[in-house]
Amino acid sequence: MEHPLLFLSLLLDALGLPAHGGDTVLAKILAPHMQYSYLAMLICIVLAKMATSRMEMIPRGVQNLMEAYVGGLEDFITEQTHDREKTRIIFPMIATFALYILIANYLGLIPGFMSPTANLNITLGCTAISIFTYHALGIRFHGIKYIKHFMGPVPAMAPVMFPIEIFSHIGRIISLSIRLFGNMVSKEILLGLLLMIAGPYLAPLPIMFLGVLVCLIQAFIFMMLSVVYSVDAMSSGH
Repeated sequence: MEHPLLFLSLLLDALGLPAHGGDTVLAKILAPHMQYSYLAMLICIVLAKMATSRMEMIPRGVQNLMEAYVGGLEDFITEQTHDREKTRIIFPMIATFALYILIANYLGLIPGFMSPTANLNITLGCTAISIFTYHALGIRFHGIKYIKHFMGPVPAMAPVMFPIEIFSHIGRIISLSIRLFGNMVSKEILLGLLLMIAGPYLAPLPIMFLGVLVCLIQAFIFMMLSVVYSVDAMSSGH
């Protein structure tokens, strides 16, 4: 079976490691989508380290960029929660999602690289964290009464409302994971086809410009839906 030309996979191949997936535990840990997921995580860590290693009163360079990102995102989340305390609770998860998914999406626009978010395992993993967190927040803020949200406004309607609510929350899992995965994998397939058919120069450029926009929008949608679900779980309406 012919494998796509990926730089990290070639590097691991040269080291004698299983770089193209397989049935062993090491092969699964070093599968191509995992390699580029590790790279996205490493870039996040390096950016955070660069921003905080030599902090100055008047920020410059990466510190300036990251302070603008953190400050802008915190204000944005607070506009949704209307509560600084709730913002501080969900901010680490949301900021990590936004930065990691954005970097992971953009990796696929570099020749020889791939978007780890073009693999369903990665998007399902991020979705599982988001879903688990907002249910945990619902229980933290409302206790056992959080379960009543699934029963509807009137106890007599509980047998009808409970399955509807369960399907609704399953729909959120599909919405978060499949949307991001589908957009990223379609972008990668389209770029690959254009590179094969029309060559590596001018023809793929319009799709690459569109890809830049799609990567940004999809990272924002995932982040925004995670904020909305968390705010909804913490709200007094429950």
